[in-house]
Amino acid sequence: MEKLEEIRNKFIEMIGNLGESLGLNRTTCQIYALLYISQSPLSLTQIGKTLGISKGNVSINLRKLEEWNAIKKVWRKGYARSLYKANENIEEIIFQKLKTGIEKRVSLLEESIKNIQKQLKKKNKDEELKYIRGKISEIEKLTKKILAITKNLKYLKKNL
Repeated sequence: MEKLEEIRNKFIEMIGNLGESLGLNRTTCQIYALLYISQSPLSLTQIGKTLGISKGNVSINLRKLEEWNAIKKVWRKGYARSLYKANENIEEIIFQKLKTGIEKRVSLLEESIKNIQKQLKKKNKDEELKYIRGKISEIEKLTKKILAITKNLKYLKKNL
């Protein structure tokens, strides 16, 4: 039994490290990993005890995982508390998270481009400003291409 717990802990640590290296919250990834390898749904209390983290921290991260559609609440007869189970379609979760992340960042970039373009609209024959306008225009075209790609992620996913 000790060996099984050691393997489980190494798996959870590995997924936490992987998620963190991708810019995700380590604890969120560890909770997902625990739920993913658990045969039965777990309660908030069970998750906290297993990972050694507070109920508040578990609760915050469970909400984040629910937003990603990475976990779901399950009902079990005789249980008053919520139980959680991992969505085992990891590929779908990853693609959705990538799509959402890309769209969010591109949206912020587009907003910044609009602000810069407002400042550059002033009629100025300065060669450096013309050069900058051209570069901003290139970035704007790139953001449109990136958004088009995110709309086709489902197509790409089906063909991998």
